[in-house]
Amino acid sequence: MSINTREDANKYYQIINGLIDDYIDNHKIRPSKLRTYLKPGGQRFNKFLERNKLKDIKGAEIILKDIIEDREHMESDGVITFESFNLLESTEYKISNLKQCLYKGIEKSDIKMEKSLADYFDVNLGSIDVIDSEKHKFRLEDWQNDDWNVVIYSNEEYEIIKHNMIDHFYDEVEKKEIELVEGLSIKLSKLINNEEFSEKLKSELTESKLNSLIAYTLGEDWSFEKKFRDFFIWIC
Repeated sequence: MSINTREDANKYYQIINGLIDDYIDNHKIRPSKLRTYLKPGGQRFNKFLERNKLKDIKGAEIILKDIIEDREHMESDGVITFESFNLLESTEYKISNLKQCLYKGIEKSDIKMEKSLADYFDVNLGSIDVIDSEKHKFRLEDWQNDDWNVVIYSNEEYEIIKHNMIDHFYDEVEKKEIELVEGLSIKLSKLINNEEFSEKLKSELTESKLNSLIAYTLGEDWSFEKKFRDFFIWIC
Protein backbone atom coordinates (compact mmCIF):
# COMPACT_ATOMS: atom_id res chain seq x y z
CA MET A 1 0.00 0.00 0.00
CA SER A 2 1.17 3.52 -0.78
CA ILE A 3 0.36 6.92 0.67
CA ASN A 4 -0.98 8.69 -2.44
CA THR A 5 -3.45 11.33 -1.32
CA ARG A 6 -3.48 14.23 1.14
CA GLU A 7 -6.11 12.33 3.15
CA ASP A 8 -3.78 9.31 3.37
CA ALA A 9 -0.88 11.52 4.43
CA ASN A 10 -2.93 13.27 7.14
CA LYS A 11 -4.18 9.92 8.41
CA TYR A 12 -0.69 8.46 8.78
CA TYR A 13 0.74 11.67 10.22
CA GLN A 14 -1.85 11.39 13.00
CA ILE A 15 -1.15 7.69 13.52
CA ILE A 16 2.64 8.04 13.63
CA ASN A 17 2.47 11.18 15.78
CA GLY A 18 0.49 9.18 18.32
CA LEU A 19 3.00 6.32 18.17
CA ILE A 20 5.88 8.74 18.76
CA ASP A 21 4.00 10.25 21.73
CA ASP A 22 3.70 6.74 23.19
CA TYR A 23 7.38 6.02 22.46
CA ILE A 24 8.54 9.19 24.22
CA ASP A 25 6.27 8.53 27.18
CA ASN A 26 7.19 4.84 27.54
CA HIS A 27 10.95 5.38 27.29
CA LYS A 28 10.95 8.77 29.03
CA ILE A 29 13.19 10.38 26.43
CA ARG A 30 13.36 13.97 25.22
CA PRO A 31 12.11 14.76 21.69
CA SER A 32 15.57 16.16 20.90
CA LYS A 33 16.99 12.67 21.47
CA LEU A 34 14.65 10.84 19.10
CA ARG A 35 17.23 10.73 16.32
CA THR A 36 19.63 9.02 18.71
CA TYR A 37 17.14 6.32 19.66
CA LEU A 38 15.41 6.02 16.28
CA LYS A 39 18.13 6.76 13.74
CA PRO A 40 16.42 7.10 10.33
CA GLY A 41 17.21 4.05 8.23
CA GLY A 42 18.70 2.19 11.18
CA GLN A 43 17.61 -1.16 12.59
CA ARG A 44 15.59 0.35 15.45
CA PHE A 45 13.90 2.81 13.06
CA ASN A 46 12.90 -0.08 10.78
CA LYS A 47 11.88 -2.20 13.77
CA PHE A 48 9.61 0.63 14.94
CA LEU A 49 7.87 0.61 11.54
CA GLU A 50 7.61 -3.17 11.52
CA ARG A 51 6.33 -3.44 15.09
CA ASN A 52 3.59 -0.93 14.34
CA LYS A 53 2.63 -2.62 11.04
CA LEU A 54 3.87 0.31 8.94
CA LYS A 55 6.77 -1.36 7.16
CA ASP A 56 4.71 -2.20 4.06
CA ILE A 57 3.13 1.27 3.87
CA LYS A 58 5.14 3.05 1.18
CA GLY A 59 5.92 6.55 2.44
CA ALA A 60 5.50 5.78 6.15
CA GLU A 61 9.26 5.92 6.68
CA ILE A 62 9.35 9.45 5.22
CA ILE A 63 6.56 10.58 7.54
CA LEU A 64 8.32 9.02 10.55
CA LYS A 65 11.57 10.79 9.64
CA ASP A 66 9.70 14.12 9.23
CA ILE A 67 7.98 13.74 12.61
CA ILE A 68 11.29 12.97 14.34
CA GLU A 69 12.77 16.15 12.83
CA ASP A 70 9.69 18.18 13.78
CA ARG A 71 9.90 17.03 17.39
CA GLU A 72 13.58 17.92 17.55
CA HIS A 73 12.92 21.42 16.22
CA MET A 74 9.96 21.95 18.56
CA GLU A 75 12.17 21.37 21.59
CA SER A 76 15.21 23.26 20.30
CA ASP A 77 13.06 26.24 19.23
CA GLY A 78 11.14 26.22 22.50
CA VAL A 79 7.81 25.48 20.80
CA ILE A 80 6.47 23.35 23.65
CA THR A 81 3.89 24.00 26.33
CA PHE A 82 4.83 24.97 29.85
CA GLU A 83 3.48 21.62 31.08
CA SER A 84 5.60 19.72 28.56
CA PHE A 85 8.68 21.73 29.52
CA ASN A 86 8.18 20.88 33.20
CA LEU A 87 7.75 17.23 32.30
CA LEU A 88 10.94 17.12 30.19
CA GLU A 89 12.86 18.73 33.04
CA SER A 90 11.62 16.15 35.54
CA THR A 91 13.90 13.43 36.91
CA GLU A 92 12.10 10.78 34.85
CA TYR A 93 13.56 12.24 31.67
CA LYS A 94 17.10 12.53 33.04
CA ILE A 95 19.79 9.92 33.60
CA SER A 96 20.70 10.00 37.27
CA ASN A 97 23.46 7.35 37.30
CA LEU A 98 25.71 5.31 35.03
CA LYS A 99 23.60 2.16 35.24
CA GLN A 100 20.65 3.97 33.69
CA CYS A 101 22.86 4.70 30.67
CA LEU A 102 22.72 0.98 29.87
CA TYR A 103 18.91 0.89 29.82
CA LYS A 104 17.62 4.33 28.79
CA GLY A 105 15.93 3.97 25.40
CA ILE A 106 17.14 0.38 25.02
CA GLU A 107 14.46 -2.08 23.99
CA LYS A 108 14.18 -5.70 25.08
CA SER A 109 16.61 -8.26 23.71
CA ASP A 110 15.49 -10.37 20.76
CA ILE A 111 16.09 -13.78 19.21
CA LYS A 112 18.89 -12.41 16.99
CA MET A 113 20.95 -11.82 20.12
CA GLU A 114 20.34 -15.34 21.37
CA LYS A 115 21.35 -16.79 17.99
CA SER A 116 24.52 -14.70 17.93
CA LEU A 117 25.44 -15.88 21.44
CA ALA A 118 24.76 -19.47 20.42
CA ASP A 119 27.08 -19.07 17.42
CA TYR A 120 29.81 -17.27 19.36
CA PHE A 121 29.89 -19.73 22.27
CA ASP A 122 29.13 -22.67 19.94
CA VAL A 123 26.16 -23.87 21.98
CA ASN A 124 22.54 -24.74 21.28
CA LEU A 125 19.80 -22.16 21.81
CA GLY A 126 18.46 -24.43 24.53
CA SER A 127 21.64 -23.78 26.55
CA ILE A 128 20.83 -20.07 26.75
CA ASP A 129 18.48 -18.68 29.40
CA VAL A 130 17.11 -15.14 29.39
CA ILE A 131 17.79 -13.64 32.82
CA ASP A 132 16.54 -10.11 32.08
CA SER A 133 15.44 -9.20 28.55
CA GLU A 134 15.26 -5.47 29.36
CA LYS A 135 18.89 -5.49 30.53
CA HIS A 136 19.99 -7.90 27.79
CA LYS A 137 21.31 -10.32 30.38
CA PHE A 138 21.62 -14.04 29.65
CA ARG A 139 23.05 -17.12 31.29
CA LEU A 140 24.51 -20.01 29.31
CA GLU A 141 26.46 -23.21 29.76
CA ASP A 142 29.21 -24.05 27.27
CA TRP A 143 30.51 -27.46 26.17
CA GLN A 144 32.98 -27.49 29.08
CA ASN A 145 30.05 -27.14 31.48
CA ASP A 146 31.21 -23.64 32.43
CA ASP A 147 28.43 -21.19 33.29
CA TRP A 148 28.56 -17.65 31.99
CA ASN A 149 26.52 -14.54 32.66
CA VAL A 150 26.41 -12.55 29.43
CA VAL A 151 25.27 -9.09 28.35
CA ILE A 152 24.97 -8.27 24.67
CA TYR A 153 24.19 -5.06 22.75
CA SER A 154 23.80 -4.36 19.04
CA ASN A 155 25.89 -1.73 17.25
CA GLU A 156 23.02 0.77 17.41
CA GLU A 157 22.38 0.11 21.09
CA TYR A 158 26.10 0.51 21.76
CA GLU A 159 25.96 3.98 20.19
CA ILE A 160 22.88 4.84 22.24
CA ILE A 161 24.69 3.86 25.44
CA LYS A 162 27.59 6.07 24.40
CA HIS A 163 25.24 9.03 23.86
CA ASN A 164 23.52 8.31 27.18
CA MET A 165 26.85 8.39 29.01
CA ILE A 166 27.92 11.62 27.34
CA ASP A 167 24.60 13.24 28.31
CA HIS A 168 24.97 11.95 31.87
CA PHE A 169 28.54 13.24 32.18
CA TYR A 170 27.48 16.66 30.91
CA ASP A 171 24.65 16.81 33.45
CA GLU A 172 27.10 15.90 36.21
CA VAL A 173 29.69 18.46 35.13
CA GLU A 174 27.02 21.14 34.82
CA LYS A 175 26.15 20.74 38.52
CA LYS A 176 29.70 21.31 39.71
CA GLU A 177 31.04 24.57 41.04
CA ILE A 178 34.64 25.81 41.21
CA GLU A 179 35.79 27.99 44.07
CA LEU A 180 38.26 30.48 42.59
CA VAL A 181 39.08 32.11 45.90
CA GLU A 182 37.29 32.18 49.21
CA GLY A 183 33.89 33.71 48.69
CA LEU A 184 34.14 33.64 44.88
CA SER A 185 32.98 30.62 42.92
CA ILE A 186 31.50 29.90 39.51
CA LYS A 187 29.36 27.09 38.18
CA LEU A 188 30.83 25.02 35.34
CA SER A 189 27.53 25.42 33.49
CA LYS A 190 28.63 29.03 32.87
CA LEU A 191 31.90 27.89 31.30
CA ILE A 192 31.07 24.87 29.17
CA ASN A 193 29.02 24.43 26.03
CA ASN A 194 26.94 21.26 25.69
CA GLU A 195 27.71 20.70 22.02
CA GLU A 196 31.45 21.32 22.36
CA PHE A 197 31.63 19.16 25.49
CA SER A 198 29.78 16.32 23.73
CA GLU A 199 32.00 16.44 20.64
CA LYS A 200 35.15 16.44 22.77
CA LEU A 201 33.94 13.52 24.87
CA LYS A 202 32.94 11.54 21.76
CA SER A 203 36.53 11.66 20.55
CA GLU A 204 37.90 10.82 24.01
CA LEU A 205 35.48 7.95 24.65
CA THR A 206 37.11 5.42 22.32
CA GLU A 207 35.67 1.95 21.76
CA SER A 208 38.21 0.45 24.16
CA LYS A 209 37.40 2.99 26.88
CA LEU A 210 33.66 2.58 26.37
CA ASN A 211 33.93 -1.22 26.57
CA SER A 212 35.77 -0.90 29.88
CA LEU A 213 33.32 1.71 31.17
CA ILE A 214 30.35 -0.52 30.39
CA ALA A 215 32.07 -3.44 32.16
CA TYR A 216 32.70 -1.18 35.18
CA THR A 217 29.05 -0.12 35.16
CA LEU A 218 27.82 -3.72 34.98
CA GLY A 219 29.88 -4.65 38.05
CA GLU A 220 33.35 -5.55 39.25
CA ASP A 221 33.29 -9.14 37.95
CA TRP A 222 32.29 -8.18 34.42
CA SER A 223 34.71 -7.82 31.53
CA PHE A 224 34.44 -7.10 27.83
CA GLU A 225 34.65 -10.29 25.80
CA LYS A 226 34.50 -9.48 22.10
CA LYS A 227 32.75 -7.73 19.25
CA PHE A 228 31.08 -10.50 17.29
CA ARG A 229 29.35 -9.66 14.01
CA ASP A 230 27.03 -6.72 14.80
CA PHE A 231 27.10 -7.23 18.57
CA PHE A 232 29.24 -6.37 21.60
CA ILE A 233 29.52 -9.02 24.32
CA TRP A 234 30.44 -8.79 28.02
CA ILE A 235 30.85 -11.79 30.34
CA CYS A 236 30.94 -12.55 34.04
